Amino acid sequence: MRKSVLKAMPLAKPLAVAAALACALVGSAQAQTSVTIYGRVDAGINYQSNQVGKDANGNTIRGGQWGIGGNEWGTSMIGFKGVEDLGGGLKALFTLESGFQADTGRFNGTGLFNRRSTVGLNGGFGTVKIGRDLALPSDRVWSIDPTGQQNMSTSTLFKGRNWPQTSNQIQYVTPDMGGLYVHLMYGAGEAAGSTTRGPTGSGIGNSTGIAVGFVQPTYELLAMYDTAHDENGTYDSLFSRSKEITVGGNVTFGATKLYAGWQNLSAPAQPLTTSGIGAANKANQFWLGANFQATPALTLIGAAYHVKLNHDVGSANLFMVGANYNLSKRTLLYASVGTIRNGSNTDFQVQTGDSTGLTGQNQNTFYTGISHSF
Repeated sequence: MRKSVLKAMPLAKPLAVAAALACALVGSAQAQTSVTIYGRVDAGINYQSNQVGKDANGNTIRGGQWGIGGNEWGTSMIGFKGVEDLGGGLKALFTLESGFQADTGRFNGTGLFNRRSTVGLNGGFGTVKIGRDLALPSDRVWSIDPTGQQNMSTSTLFKGRNWPQTSNQIQYVTPDMGGLYVHLMYGAGEAAGSTTRGPTGSGIGNSTGIAVGFVQPTYELLAMYDTAHDENGTYDSLFSRSKEITVGGNVTFGATKLYAGWQNLSAPAQPLTTSGIGAANKANQFWLGANFQATPALTLIGAAYHVKLNHDVGSANLFMVGANYNLSKRTLLYASVGTIRNGSNTDFQVQTGDSTGLTGQNQNTFYTGISHSF
């Protein structure tokens, strides 16, 4: 019995040392790795005039519509992001993010991580990410839009063209170079024998983009070109599968930040109708706006947007004013009012979306709510 105890002692000591070493290594790894749960919940009250619907007999009716809205100020989302320090300035990173509607609790689109599901590396060379992600207009245009891409924004007169997400992406962002950055994006179509087409029935082909920005404490400049092909490798839809050019910026004078920008859409392969908005395959949008920091908590917003379509289709204007009030660093109250003035052949909605039966019709809107980030 004593012999067995004595023989066990030399074995127990290395085991204890190994266990202690393993605990130390785990603790060290945990100290160099961080995983964060983050998100935003946005909901409120929404009113839109001149809406089109159907009664019980299938007859078309028009009228104002009140509702509980979600995502008017910003997308409700939940996400997970992580960073691991690999040493020598190199880091591994990932992001998993889903957008949802706070008023219904339903996730947007299809797939669990419908906004972002990327993994990549960051270092002195910049950042590389691979997976599903927001395309360049979603990630970059908000900074030169006076409303920050609310439901009344640069996206309204482009019918959501500035809000895309794209699967099968690879993105590269240069390191900060004194305020200058370059952001590149390629979304593979993944069709056999082509670099631009997509699988039959998918409706989408490849997408590309390049953004060049210059950010300083009192101003920011952005120039961007992005494309979204259809499954045949062409540009067949002005407000979804098209080429886009963006130029804009902002400048701050004391408590006032001014915004201005221009965007051009082109869809040379779009089938043209003989009248209405379908007769256009090019669009130019211009905007001006301002944010005024009335108090540390209160920001006042004003913006005007104008779009002009080719082939004599006509134009439309969007005007909005709003206010953001920060109750804390995480909780925001907001309120916005606006109006869309359509030409006789245009059918834009006052809040971003497709239109049904609104050709030549004007709309007004009001929304207010609360947005909480975590």
